[in-house]
Amino acid sequence: MVLAASNTYAAKLYKWVDSNGTISYQDQPPPKNAKILSEQTVKSSVSDDINKNTDLPKVLIYTVTGCEACEKMISMLNQSKVPHIQLPLEDDRKAQKRILQHVSSIVVPTIFVDDELIQGRTPDQVRKMLKTAGFEVAEEGS
Repeated sequence: MVLAASNTYAAKLYKWVDSNGTISYQDQPPPKNAKILSEQTVKSSVSDDINKNTDLPKVLIYTVTGCEACEKMISMLNQSKVPHIQLPLEDDRKAQKRILQHVSSIVVPTIFVDDELIQGRTPDQVRKMLKTAGFEVAEEGS
């Protein structure tokens, strides 16, 4: 697979928790009543040209460091032998904007199968969705 670099730029990424305990990752400062958990300056250099040379949809999975659900999903993709690209969400403002165009908040792991966003699914549910998208998905433990 070939990764083509786009223009690199820096921005802020905020991790914050609201009064309901929901953690959000966004490129805009949180509301005044939210508790900021972290604030990072991030760079983006990832292009949408990833995985162009295939007839299958491209599979991108956005993760954050220390995310147990992310690790489980990556493990499922590897065990299922689904070609995918793992990208750190903390470092990709363009991806954050792309996710927020589909949904109102960022949840990890976030998977895109072409332009279809998948969030909040179990590995088994994602495996079934990938089969529907045309992937030959190896069964668990294969």
